[in-house]
Amino acid sequence: MTQVTYDAIPDFYMERAVGKATMPHMHDHPAFELYYLCRGEREYFIGDQFYKVGEGDLVLIPPELLHRTAGKGATRFLLYFSEKFLRRFFNEEMMAALPGREPLVFRPGETLRAEIESELFAMSAEYADGKTPLVASRLCRLLLCIDGAPNGYTQTPLFDRRIGQIVRYINEYYGEIHDIEQIARHFFISKYYLCRTFNKNLGIPLVSYLNTIKIRAAAELMKNRDLNLTEIATRAGFNSSSYFCKVFKAEKGVSPTVYRKNMKGK
Repeated sequence: MTQVTYDAIPDFYMERAVGKATMPHMHDHPAFELYYLCRGEREYFIGDQFYKVGEGDLVLIPPELLHRTAGKGATRFLLYFSEKFLRRFFNEEMMAALPGREPLVFRPGETLRAEIESELFAMSAEYADGKTPLVASRLCRLLLCIDGAPNGYTQTPLFDRRIGQIVRYINEYYGEIHDIEQIARHFFISKYYLCRTFNKNLGIPLVSYLNTIKIRAAAELMKNRDLNLTEIATRAGFNSSSYFCKVFKAEKGVSPTVYRKNMKGK
């Protein structure tokens, strides 16, 4: 069964690939993702929105935001960069000016597209040579450039539009959702249709996505030392403490008790 994954990645990584590169499962990571499509077509689901991406489009995804990509073969540049990496080279004023707090799909004009591709090819060569400060400088120029330029991208409706509504509903009301039937009733559809459509569009079982959102909330609640694990499980939408512990360990790799202990150590 396909699960939501959390991908650990370095503070900075860059590659240019040709061929069919796909990430069909929902995932997130602790760094920004910048994806520039030179050739081909892709389909992105970011947060709770679908995007159809074509040649010359640039996608910027903030850290910790669930997303997936699929579609036809593509030639693309892919960059990961953490806030820690940015702070090595940028002051607070520059950090505040950078885009990326919300997902962005950007379609430049022809002149700007040529400039973006030129910067990315130069950045790729400097990255291969280990010239990290030059890479950071080009990355800064690129981000500031797209932040102030006209965006020609128009979002095209894709798939079943209710999927985005379902994802938003889960993200907002996870603490009150105790079973999948509750979601199906809210949207006046059958449980079977709901699960089949969700899996078809996002490549992940609905219950896996729901549990991931709940466990994320539980992990955040663990920062509050006044709450015990039973209270945390209840607030995150779990009826059973034992089921909460089982799902938490499957998601995080350790029990809630160990996870909280590790948090305190850090």
